[in-house]
Formats: sequence, structure tokens, C-alpha cells
Amino acid sequence: MAQHSISAVVLGGALILATMVPAVAATCPGADPPKVRVVSDLPPPNIRHALTRPRIGALGGNGHMTSDRRHAGLTQAKTHFTVRPTLAFAKLSDGTICAKVRDVEAKWEMTMLQVDVAVEYGKGSCPYTEILRHENEHVSIAQRNFREAEQSLKRDLTALAARVRPFAVSRNDMQRAAKEMAERFMAAAEPALEKYRRDTRRANAAIDTPESYRAVSARCKDW
Repeated sequence: MAQHSISAVVLGGALILATMVPAVAATCPGADPPKVRVVSDLPPPNIRHALTRPRIGALGGNGHMTSDRRHAGLTQAKTHFTVRPTLAFAKLSDGTICAKVRDVEAKWEMTMLQVDVAVEYGKGSCPYTEILRHENEHVSIAQRNFREAEQSLKRDLTALAARVRPFAVSRNDMQRAAKEMAERFMAAAEPALEKYRRDTRRANAAIDTPESYRAVSARCKDW
């Protein structure tokens, strides 16, 4: 069976005060689209062979066991996403303060990819091998969907960055403007994050069925 959770954090947009621009403008002049950088971290799974069946049951619920409760395995995956745009501010000669997004830094990381096989089944035994084989299917799902989400995040954040234009703000609203811009980029990322949640949940459920568990049990006689 697999468990998965995802968290997302908006980091307050960084502020840069630029020098005065020697031009008069009723509106803020255009600028190149901000650079978008998405850093990802997908570590290999940590395979643990130390917990008892009851302990694994407490972590994952009874659904992770076969119908006759003869074996136990659990895969836990946790992901975390952060985004932080950097805004630069410049004061025009007519007094207008212009804000522009200079760059966007995002991080998409798998903070946990933990596989547990019940300690009751020795390494190299048929049950251990079959439990691990099943849990590795969950690992593959998590890894595949993580990479797909990474590409979607890069695409969606870059698309928003291409639409962002410099805008006028008051001096008192500079910090709020940075926060609101960070929230815009988080909103742009949410469809990819939600798709990752949905696709991962569905794919895991498709292999966590009574039929699947019975098939695993049938491949070994020494449970």
C-alpha cells in the first residue's frame, strides 16, 4: 500500500530597490520576462526492514495487508513545493514606482520515499521478495508522477512569467505587491500539484486491491 502527502509554501517575494530610471513614463516601461528556475530533488527510496506487521498496520491502516493478513508492506511518499519570485523596484523621474519580477525560484522535492517490509519476513525469502516487488510498484508511480509534475511546473510557471509585465505601486504597497505576486505563481503551480495528487492516488489505488493482494499471496507458500 502507499501513503502520500504534499505540502506547498509561498515564500514572500524578495525585494530589490533599483536605482532611479532616467525616463518619464505615464506607465511602467516593458521588460524582459523574468527567468524561471525550478530545482527538483528526488532521492532514491529508503528500504527499511525493521518494523513489525502491527507497527506497519498502525502507520498505514489495515488496507495495506492481504485479505488473509499474512504479509505487510507500506510505501510512504511526501513532497514539498515552494516558490519565491524576486521583485525589483525602480522610481521613475516622474515619481512613479515601478515593480517588475526579476526572477522566480521554485523547489519541488520528494521529502520522503520510505518503503517498509515487515521484519517477520527475512530478506531473501519469497514473502520478502514479493512484498518488496509490490511496494516498488508504488515507488515507480511516485517517481514517474514526480517527474511529470516537474515538467508541468516548469511549463506553467514559465507561461505566467511570460505574461507578467512591470506595474506601478505605491511605496507603502511594495511588500504587499511582492506577496501577491508570490501567490499568483503559487496559483499557477496548483493545477500541476493537484494533478500529481490525483494521478498518484488513482494509480496507487489501482494496485492496492484485494485481487492484487491475493495474487501476491499466491506466489509464496511460506507466509
